Order: sequence, then structure tokens, then C-alpha cells
Amino acid sequence: MDIENFEKFLNSVNEDLDKIFEYQKEYILCKKGCSYCCKQGDFPMSEIEYKYLMLGFDKLDEATKKEINKNIKKIKEQQNKDSYICPFLINDVCSIYEYRPFVCRTFGVLTEDAKGNPTFPFCASLNLNYSQIYDKEKKHLSMDLVEKNNFKIYPKIFRLNNKVIMNLPLAKQLNINFGEAKKMIDFL
Repeated sequence: MDIENFEKFLNSVNEDLDKIFEYQKEYILCKKGCSYCCKQGDFPMSEIEYKYLMLGFDKLDEATKKEINKNIKKIKEQQNKDSYICPFLINDVCSIYEYRPFVCRTFGVLTEDAKGNPTFPFCASLNLNYSQIYDKEKKHLSMDLVEKNNFKIYPKIFRLNNKVIMNLPLAKQLNINFGEAKKMIDFL
């Protein structure tokens, strides 16, 4: 797999994501140490994302690697492997942050489901991202709350799932083969 081309693609995607997060900054409350999104998921990724993640792992010190391997072993011993704490989360900080997969890079913004309906990050119910405009009873976007809270910009819904990202024209231009997609734990 051509990691060099993947890094070029990743740099372009990161630039776009930075603009999206900046545009939606009124609604996004993510900060270092806020790791709710890392504590519940199956973290789907493509084969090339996994290989890139492992490049980051290889650069870690031995003590951190040992702790991550312990975390992986603990997850593999769990009955339910559909939702788990990311094994790379150490003291509420991502140990491979620069190498994290798309699912982690895009988490936190308002997205859409297959039918085009707004899908809030689960942390909206924890009084975090988009919580100021999330109607908890009806479980949807409240334009009344947008207006009541005097936001400068309206929330925007983004199409940021792996399938969309992997089919961006630049991915084709760089001839990136993402490989098979699986849950993180299935790669480890």
C-alpha cells in the first residue's frame, strides 16, 4: 500500500476537516481530555488506515506499547466486541492522534444518516457537541434553540462517513486502495 499517497490524501482531508470544525466551532465543544467518543464504539476503518495507525504505534515508547497491548488483550477477552474503549486511549488522550482513522477525525460534527436526516454525535446528549440545539425529548435538531441561543451561523449537516471520504476524487486521482474495512479490534 502506498502510504505516501495516503498521507497526501490525509493532508487534504485534514485541511477540509479543519475548515468544517472551524465553521461549526460555536457548536463543537471537543477539547483535549474529552474522550467520550473514544470510550464507546467499534471504530471502523479501512486496511490502509489500520496500517497507518500502526506506523504511529511503532513510534511510541515501549511502556505505552505495552499498555496498549494490555488494552487490546482485555477487549479480545470481552463478550461484546461491538462497543469498547479504544485501546489507544491512554489517560484520556489518544496515543496515536496524528495517525487516527477517519471515524475519529470526523467525530463531533453534525452528519446525516442514509436517508439524509441529521445525526447528532452521541455526546450531544452529554451536554457537549451541538447540545445547545439538540432537542433531547424529540431527539432532533431544534431550529427554535438555534434562534433562541443567537448563534451566528446555522448548523450545517455534513456527509462525512468513510464511504464518502474514500470515494473523494483525490483518492481516485492518487490511486489509493483502501482495502477491506473492518472494526478496529478485528485488525488487531
